[in-house]
Amino acid sequence: MKKLILLVLVSTLFAACEDPIPVVDPTALDNRNIYIRAYKYYDGAIIDTSTVYEVNGDLVKFDHIYVTLSGARFVSYDEQDTTFTESDLTMIDLIGNSEVKLAYLPSGNYNGSLEYNIGLDSARAFTAPDQLDPTNPLSKGLVWNGSDVGHSFFQIEGRIFNPADTVFTTPEANFNWRFATPDLIVMKSENRNFNVGSNKDVFIVMDIDVDNFFSGVFSLIGLSPSTMNIINSDPAESIDYDLAKILRDNVSSEFEFKL
Repeated sequence: MKKLILLVLVSTLFAACEDPIPVVDPTALDNRNIYIRAYKYYDGAIIDTSTVYEVNGDLVKFDHIYVTLSGARFVSYDEQDTTFTESDLTMIDLIGNSEVKLAYLPSGNYNGSLEYNIGLDSARAFTAPDQLDPTNPLSKGLVWNGSDVGHSFFQIEGRIFNPADTVFTTPEANFNWRFATPDLIVMKSENRNFNVGSNKDVFIVMDIDVDNFFSGVFSLIGLSPSTMNIINSDPAESIDYDLAKILRDNVSSEFEFKL
């Protein structure tokens, strides 16, 4: 009986002193070693949020350029081997961030194509932020557009100013352009030959001319924020969806690795 009481007391003591099991943030374990180093320009100058830019006759400031990437993999030159990465999802604001984690590759020599998607498959595209783990970059809802459109694959936000404004602190309107839904996913493939060293990151440079996001066929001068300040990428609205397709094509042409 004494032994039983002693055992209960010891068990209780350990239970009282036991530390809670730590919850490890998966992003802290993200070992991706293949990066895109993205330089963003407008009219030849590095873009920022404080400068006023002329966009097809409008005066604007850019606030955010969100991009969602997934599905990174490396395919050997003979297409016999494909290396996938466990951490394949990135959602990042390109304004203020120049290094984008893309993939993990083990040490070795690589000759073939580095592939990735601008966008998400159906399962992830339409999963609401409140259904996601807090560590998921989509869980904050910054690019969530509701169950019909899902998460944006690309989203550019900014403010439009009156040309008579002298201080450019109070915008006349905001603009928010996006493309989304799996029908508009962009699949990129870049031929590459490189070496991945032990504990060393690989950086691939990309120059992005934001000017080119505003090219278009709806007018001779391109897409204008003041005349179409919202592009929802809504499949139920044919004109809106056509504009999203133009934006998608513009973005796709800019996401090219620099040689």
